[in-house]
Parts: sequence; C-alpha cells; structure tokens
Amino acid sequence: MTKNTSLKYIIYQSIENILKREQKQYASLQEIYQEVATNLQVEDKENLRSQIRGRLQECCHQYKNFRGEALFLTERIKSGKWTINANKKKYIRGKNNDYIISSDNWASIEIRKSLVNEYELEEDLDKVYKIKLMQNIGKEKADIIVEELNRIRKLLKKMKNIDKINDGYGTAFEVFAIATIHNITYEECINKYIIHGDADGKIDAIYYGDEEYAYIYQIKIGNIQDMIYSTMRSNYQDCTMGNIPKDGVDLYHFVKDKREILENKVKEFRSISDNSLEDNNYQPLEIYSLFFEHIILPIKENNLVLHITKPLNKEKQYNVASWQNNFIFYISAKDLIASLVKALGLEYNPEYSTSVDLSLYFTDNVRGELKTNDKMIYTIDHEAKNFVKYNNGINITGEVKDLGDNICILHPVINNGQQTLTTLMNYHKNLDQIILSVKITDELDEDVKGKISQYSNDQVKVRSVDMLSLNPYIRKIQRYIYNNSYQGEKYFLEICSSGKKRYSQLLSLLCKGNHIIQLLDFLKLYFSLENEKDLGTWKNNPNAQIEKTFIDKPFDKIKSFRVCESILRYENYLDSIEDKKSKENFQSSDLAFKYLICQYDLTDEEALKIINNINDEYFYKNNEKGSKLIDIYKSSTIIRRLKEQYKKHMDTKEKSREVFYDHL
Repeated sequence: MTKNTSLKYIIYQSIENILKREQKQYASLQEIYQEVATNLQVEDKENLRSQIRGRLQECCHQYKNFRGEALFLTERIKSGKWTINANKKKYIRGKNNDYIISSDNWASIEIRKSLVNEYELEEDLDKVYKIKLMQNIGKEKADIIVEELNRIRKLLKKMKNIDKINDGYGTAFEVFAIATIHNITYEECINKYIIHGDADGKIDAIYYGDEEYAYIYQIKIGNIQDMIYSTMRSNYQDCTMGNIPKDGVDLYHFVKDKREILENKVKEFRSISDNSLEDNNYQPLEIYSLFFEHIILPIKENNLVLHITKPLNKEKQYNVASWQNNFIFYISAKDLIASLVKALGLEYNPEYSTSVDLSLYFTDNVRGELKTNDKMIYTIDHEAKNFVKYNNGINITGEVKDLGDNICILHPVINNGQQTLTTLMNYHKNLDQIILSVKITDELDEDVKGKISQYSNDQVKVRSVDMLSLNPYIRKIQRYIYNNSYQGEKYFLEICSSGKKRYSQLLSLLCKGNHIIQLLDFLKLYFSLENEKDLGTWKNNPNAQIEKTFIDKPFDKIKSFRVCESILRYENYLDSIEDKKSKENFQSSDLAFKYLICQYDLTDEEALKIINNINDEYFYKNNEKGSKLIDIYKSSTIIRRLKEQYKKHMDTKEKSREVFYDHL
C-alpha cells in the first residue's frame, strides 16, 4: 500500500500518519489537506482540496456516490472528521511458530497453530509490538505501557524534533528503558543520556548520572548478538581517542561533549534484549516489571538532584540561616516550583504546571495526594502576601551540599508541604506574590525523616499507622510480599492509608481486590500472633497498640505470607455471607477468626464452628442487658476463650477419629 502513488492511497497513508502521530481516532479535513500537500511536496490549494474531498467520498460507503473499495470512514456525514477502514482480519507470527490472529482490529487476540487464507499479515510494526506485549503481560498492562511509549514519542518530537512512527516503538523504548532502570524522568533521559541520530555506533544511550559509574547501553526490544559487546567497547574506545568509529559520528560527538563527565567514571557495558546471555543484560519483561514496581512500591532513592539558588537580601547578601548543612530561608513560590520542575528535566511554565508530576518528591511522604485546600485557595486569591504567615512551609530532606550560591540536595524528598505544593501547582495564581518558608535538612535516615513529618505537620493530622509507612522493616516486607507472590495471586501490603494514591488504578490491575492487604489489618494479626495476650487489645484499640509497638527487627517472611492468606480467607468468607445480621456478627469476630486459621491451620468451617461456640456460650446464653457481641472479642480474656474452644474442638475431632477407626 505504501508504494501505491495514486491519490487515494496517498490520502490513506496521510490519514494513517495523522492518527498515529496524534494518537486519535479521526483526522480533520484541514489536517488531511496539509498532510497530503506535504507528502506530495506541493502547495495546499483549493484544487488539491477538491480532489481530496472527491477521493474521500467516492471511497466511503457512507456517501451516496460510493463506488469501489471502501478505504475511508467518516464520523458522520459533513462532520469533516475522517478515519481509515483497515482490514480487521490480521495475523502475526508468534514465538512458537504459532499464529496470533484477530478479527476485530486487535481489540482481542487468539492463538492458532494454523492459518486460513482470509487473514492478512499485519505490517504495522507498532501494532505488532503491542500485540506481542498483550500476549506477554495482558491487554490492560500492555495498554499502560503503550500509553507511556506514545507519551515519549510526543516528547521526542517536541524536544528534539524526532518523529518516529511505525518503528515498533523501538526509539521510544530506548527512553522508557533507561528512565525506568535509573528511575529518572523521560525528559531528563531525552536531554542527557540518549544518543540521538542513526550513526550511534551500536550504542543507544550512556547514563552518567551515577557518581562512580557510566553505564553504556545497546537497546533492542527483540534479539541482539552478544558479540555486540565487543563492538560497543571498540567504538567507545575509538571515541575517547578522538577517532570516529564506523557509523558512529553521533556517538563520537556525544562522547566528545561529555568528555569531562565521563573520563573519571568506571565504564560498565550493558544490553537490553530478549535473548542475550550476558550478565549485564536486561530483558524487556524485566523493564516492564520494574516500571510497575516503581509506581507501586516506595523507592529508596529518587535519583533527583535539586538545586535551589540562595535568596539575596537588599545588600546582595545571602538571606539564609544555616547550621552545618541544614538551612532555613524564605523564597518565592514561583522560584521554588521552578527549581523543583527543573530538577525533573523540565522547563517551568505556569500554564502547564498541572501536567507536571511531582510524585518523585513525595516517595517518603506518609500519605497519598491530599485534596486541594480551600483555605489556601482563598488566601491565594485574597491575601497572597500573607500566605507565608498562615502556612507551615516546606520541609525537604536529602543529602545536602552547600555550593556557595546554591544549595544542592541529592535524592530530595518533600516530607512536609505536599498539600501546599499540590495546591499551588494546580491553582498557579499569584505565585510571584507568595512567599514560602523552606527548611532543608541534611538527613537520609528513614526513622528521623518520619519524625520530621510527624512533628512538623499540623494542617492535617498524621496518624500513627501513617507514620509506620516510613518504617524500613515495613517497607522491606511490603516489597518481599509483592515480589514473591504468585503472578495472578499477588498480594500487596497497602502501607499508605490516607490520601489519593497515584498507583490506585494500576494496583487494581496487578492485584485482585481482596489481595490488597491494609497495613493495620496486617499488623493487628501479625502482632497478635507474636503476643497472644494482646489479641483483645488489638481488636479494642489498635491505634494505642500501634503507638506502643516498636518495630525494630525484620518481619518473619513465612508468617507474613500466612497473615496475608488468613486476611484474604476472612474477606472471601465475609463476601459469601448474604444475611445482613449474620455478616455483622461475623465481622465482630474478624481478628479472632483470622487468628484461628493462621495459628492452628484450621479450615474456614472449623474456625467458624469455634467462633459460633464462643458466641453461644458467652453471649446468647448469658446475654447481659446492654452488652454487644463485639465486646467479647475486645476483651482481654478472648485469647483464653479461643484456646479453650480450640482444645474442645480438637478433643471432639480426635474422638470422632477414634470412633471412625473402631468401626473399620
């Protein structure tokens, strides 16, 4: 089709280009006119436009004068919006010499060992990539990855005028892979580390953001030959010696421009491919998994380098209070936000501030994103100059360096002031009139950072369970549980209990609803197993128990999985109860039920039988006026009652077994 030079096929190709480039379903007539004129290298005049309209209509069955092949479709008659009518029955070759086919333009796929003649080979490399991705990780996750790659394509065109379409997403994947491995923004990756141009000497990217190492990459979504490593080393060596390697002029200029940065770093050569057996090879599936993990799990370091210029007073002296590497000063909201955005590899523009994702700064924040504060909005509109008087300011922690005219923070975390910055970014009014107090603390210890959040945050109270989200042992067990759960039965320990989370939509794709374990539920059962006499107290007043619990050692991994499984079994059983009153009664015994199945490895039915025996003996038969069923399970004696009923259950079970064998 691409080789056909008739006008209707040039129009077809032009519409296809527009739809891919702009990532939309319909192209406007104006866009089609301009695209066709560009492809034909002629002026966009009315004579050409008339011919284009004629070809569109005669090849569209929605028009009266339709004849021949239906190449085009319109949203509705005279709407001026057009799309292409591609053949829906397509196939590609799979990994095991099978065929991946679709009859609905890849809305769904099917695997077959043989193929019938009505299916045509899919020649759109972008679609081929997406289909194989769907087969490997599922449609919903594949849609997320492709959305990211399309976003990168737009950035490449905007920032470097690189317009790659139908390349199987290879160019965008280079940016995606490096940004994911090193946990940096796409913008920073494009500006600093990708070697742009076709003459890259088999080296696609060099990441030099590490203090000690420079990582040199060859990147392919598919296969490479391991001999590429020797070519990469040879070409890089040529560049350092001032020689241009074969097909490597772009690499040469990159290395020459970065010579001072690269020369003292240890060089490590890496590859990204489906097939390489080298130790330094990443498989694409590893990259995708790491991408989702970065969104879902807290990261130890965000790899950002934030520079804040020290404010000056009227005498041109630094208006900053300091102690060792800790600083306190006042700065305009506009200047601070511009610095934050610049560290992400972006240029600050107030009109587009709402599209900037600051989430990397909040990786150690104890809550999700809070709602915009209405009182702040009022102050911004009516008392912008008094904002600093009413606001607690911004606390930033990280590895701090004093560089004279500016303060440099490595791995900066805003652990207090998230709501302030979110409100200012979303509203972006009067920023040059608003002054913020900023406190920069040279601190990397997670416990200390947690206390900074707790003691400095008064606008929205931080709960004790929220503070535990910073505990290193809780973060480690969260990561272990997530990474060691079976695919499809993956558990996620939700350690952030308040605020809107950026990962919520993704989490619903990766984990089934009942597989998302709330931190409070986990702690109540885990520590009830650790110290049984506290089971009633954990049920009665969990917040007080959390404040008394000092978590200073790793969690038992086997026990942690058993706790997750017990919580899941409770939730599933609760969902199966239809009677409202029975459900309420069962919820009263939730912690006790989980304890029984986790501690004694009982079936759901056995645990429920013990619970019913307790209900009968201590509530229904001796119901005191004003008492509630839940009071039994909040009492300090509940553990003794559970053990007594468990022993009776086991004795009865043993007697039944003996009777059974006596009859044999």
